[in-house]
Amino acid sequence: CTRIDCVSLGVVVNRNAQRFYDEGEDFWPKRYAIWGRLVAQQPGQMGYSIIDAKALGRFMPPVFPGVLAHTLEELAQKLGLDAAALMRTLNDYNAACRVGHFDHTALDDCHTEGLRPAKTHWARPIDTAPFCAYALKPGVTFTYLGLRTDETAAVRFSDAPSQNLFVAGEMMAGNVLGKGYAAGVGMSIGTALGRIAGSNAARAAIRKEPQRASA
Repeated sequence: CTRIDCVSLGVVVNRNAQRFYDEGEDFWPKRYAIWGRLVAQQPGQMGYSIIDAKALGRFMPPVFPGVLAHTLEELAQKLGLDAAALMRTLNDYNAACRVGHFDHTALDDCHTEGLRPAKTHWARPIDTAPFCAYALKPGVTFTYLGLRTDETAAVRFSDAPSQNLFVAGEMMAGNVLGKGYAAGVGMSIGTALGRIAGSNAARAAIRKEPQRASA
């Protein structure tokens, strides 16, 4: 598994070579929380983030190399996509781009017009070789179905707190998260609840330590 950070710098298509969401909606903290679900809804739970040479060097590279090609038709062939369908998608996108002041570090004014779905920021034509694509697949960051707990960090069974099992961090994330999450929340609940869980676990261990006879 690896994180793909170039979504905002190009377009994302599914296995039918069609776009399905606004790639320029927001920065990575929001994309990170929503794109797994979006890709999971696509045929075969697959997507492809496509960029050109203008985007290279502007994002943190993934662990695995992308698929490189000198033409978009060649890229379609390497990805197993219908070349004619991909060219229609990219030609429509390129024609709709209204490039203003491009700034990949801010919500800039580069956008599309007359395109559905629109790309609201960082919209620039994909027209400069080499072209690159990264496969997108949904992955698990954490589960919302974690262990039930309370302010003592004790795991609750049938709504009763355990005397010797405590939880913190991602294992209890479902208790504080609804839809999406704030960046850094895992470290926050891991630190705060981890201290509480550790302290209570230590007290539980001391209570259960057998008494030693004095000399």
